[in-house]
Amino acid sequence: MIGAQVLNYRIDSKIGEGGMGSVYLASHLQMRRKAAIKALHPNLVNNTQIRERFRNEAEAMASLKHPNIIDLYDFLETNQGLFLIMEFIEGKPLDDYVRTVTGPLPEDRAIALFTKALDGFAYAHDRGIIHRDIKPSNLMIGNENQIKILDFGIAKILNDVNKGLTRTGSKMGTVLYMSPEQVKGLSADRRSDIYSLGVTLFQILTGRPPYDEKTSTEYDVYTKIVNSPLPRLRKFNPGVSERMQAIIDKATAKEPQERYQTALEFKQALQSLIQHQAGATLTTTVPTGGGVNPQRQTPPNKPRTQNRKPAPKKTAPDNNIWLPLSVVVLLGVLTYLVLWNPLNIKPLQKIAVFSHAYKKRNASTKQDKKETVKITLRKFYDAAESRNFDNIRPFYRKTIANYFGNKNIDRERDLRSAYKYSWDKIVTEERHKIDWDSMQYSEDEEGNHTAIFDYTYEYQPKKAKKPEDQGKTKSVSRKAEVRMDKEYRVYYVKNVKK
Repeated sequence: MIGAQVLNYRIDSKIGEGGMGSVYLASHLQMRRKAAIKALHPNLVNNTQIRERFRNEAEAMASLKHPNIIDLYDFLETNQGLFLIMEFIEGKPLDDYVRTVTGPLPEDRAIALFTKALDGFAYAHDRGIIHRDIKPSNLMIGNENQIKILDFGIAKILNDVNKGLTRTGSKMGTVLYMSPEQVKGLSADRRSDIYSLGVTLFQILTGRPPYDEKTSTEYDVYTKIVNSPLPRLRKFNPGVSERMQAIIDKATAKEPQERYQTALEFKQALQSLIQHQAGATLTTTVPTGGGVNPQRQTPPNKPRTQNRKPAPKKTAPDNNIWLPLSVVVLLGVLTYLVLWNPLNIKPLQKIAVFSHAYKKRNASTKQDKKETVKITLRKFYDAAESRNFDNIRPFYRKTIANYFGNKNIDRERDLRSAYKYSWDKIVTEERHKIDWDSMQYSEDEEGNHTAIFDYTYEYQPKKAKKPEDQGKTKSVSRKAEVRMDKEYRVYYVKNVKK
């Protein structure tokens, strides 16, 4: 391949190799731009399923435009091969970077890098794409400290239910970073990515994966992933805080509903840790100077010269930046808490201008109210997908006028039992994918909000009618009408099949 031409690119050198293909460094023949070209292995070109998976990677990447995701320039399919032409980043894979450049990263440095990656995954998840092969080697850190997500080769496009490239019962991804549901061959969703991200953060902080594949068999690793918590971080890095341990424990919980439900939620937990550490720094006593410099003290056994005038008293050097820096950090933290109110503190809700609560109270134009309804709907369905009624109840009014055709539903009695019955008897997982472009919004004279929109409901039934359908995801297209009161609490829900 060296010296060959793919579209307007000349292949210069080979820079990597994976299970499906090789990656080459190439130069554009007219523009002064480099690119990374991923070529499907020649012996796989005639494999229909592999070709489809390669196209799937191109489709996933083409739909993602984010500063923390490698950009796809072009895709070429010929009888001789399949080629992905991608953005080239000068840098190192994150595992190599930690191993050869920095060693285990301190918490603040790890969080600064990792939250950028979480932004990229949150963007992909919002567009219905999960990665399913997250690991440090699939995160590239550039020479300018930018971080990019690589390799969507086994990404799953959630709304593309007909491709069937990954069947229930098959295992995808790299073993050390697999979630328990992936190990079991069950369906993977964005919470599987959250688990793999937790394991990746573990490795960034300790310099090693949680399991030693050199001394453990694949079966041993599978068993530990399903049954045992990750080793304690301080076993490998004593400098890691207990708060960070708690964050990774939640991200890598065995049950998906016990993890962070979104990448954004994961990011907020890490940012809260930084804020806590900044606050703790302010409570530490800061030396202010003014004492005698120990290096200038008279040695204890040396007599002082009798006729020498005493030296003038020295003032403290004006080089202590810690106190003003601490004040700046404190003001920044306080500003963030006041304006965004991430902890949902009630006294701040009226002045936290960037919080959802403030926007709900102060939305005045039709567009502002529509955007507030959209945010509330997304949070509402995220809560429903968490399979925890306490997450759902704040979104409903106490009495619901209409719920799927049932009148005057009591939230605590009727609705709670309906959700419990559904989770216990009908579905194991469910997803609501809203077509925001279809959404129609209106407001009545009393200030109630109505949203009508199309969405796709995906679920796994507890019991399939046919044995071969057990564990498979089903999909139903629906149109929903959701009404909210002035406080944006739901009091009317009507769904119809499209």
